Amino acid sequence: MRVTRGRGVLTAVVSTAAVVAGMAWAAPAWAVPAGLETVTHSAAESSADKSALASCPAGKVVTGGGGFVTTSSSTAGRVGLDRLEPLANGTGFFVTMREAGPVNFAGDWGLQAVAQCATTPAGYQVVATTGAVGTEYVTASCGTKKVIGMGGRVNSGLGDVVLDQVVPSFDLTSVTVRAVAVQGTSPAGWSATSIAVCANAPAGLERVALTGTSASNSTDHAIKTCPAGKGLYSAGADINAGNGQVLLTAINITGGNTVRVRADEDADGFAGSWSLNGYGICGS
Repeated sequence: MRVTRGRGVLTAVVSTAAVVAGMAWAAPAWAVPAGLETVTHSAAESSADKSALASCPAGKVVTGGGGFVTTSSSTAGRVGLDRLEPLANGTGFFVTMREAGPVNFAGDWGLQAVAQCATTPAGYQVVATTGAVGTEYVTASCGTKKVIGMGGRVNSGLGDVVLDQVVPSFDLTSVTVRAVAVQGTSPAGWSATSIAVCANAPAGLERVALTGTSASNSTDHAIKTCPAGKGLYSAGADINAGNGQVLLTAINITGGNTVRVRADEDADGFAGSWSLNGYGICGS
């Protein structure tokens, strides 16, 4: 397994390769999907909505990825992910995060995009399905192939609509996303797109999941690692019962085999109970 590193500013999207900030790990000896490596790219800190693109090296395609806010806890509950997209041509993973809700956050914050890249699997294909205007749940199917990667995006949500679910099905044939309006907004004209990265069933393919415990915490996180001998194709998450008052702030991949997800209650808190699940698709 290989890891590459870099950093850049994204006002207009520019891509480069990078290892997850602050991560230092030894290359594992186990067998993993051919050519698997983690690539990242960072957007400069500012007080504005922002995007980042983590691009795969030549000769490899994106299988999945994620994104996360890279600043202090002051951003908790004030920004949320609305685009987690493996690009249709396989060249990288594009992430957008927005200041969410009716009041913008005055402080500066940063964003990092993460891509999992690998040698092109047999039958590789990226499938996207867009729902009708205002439809929260949208599913993309791989048909007779299997899901190895997942993603989704909100179209024209402009921070009033965010993603709170990107989940692969139990049988790895489809990906379902949910987009939800945040508290205090009345958005119109938006839609959601679900994205599945498909391939002929690779060796050792399996879905792993960590189910969170329902509670009324201001923040929650989940960590799930692939079984020994397997690497991570992609990562996803699911906020349960957040009702638009809990924001997805991180889907991260570390060590080439571990999913890390985080969600935060919005700026004025949420009295209800909610939970966070993390998902990974692993293979050898």
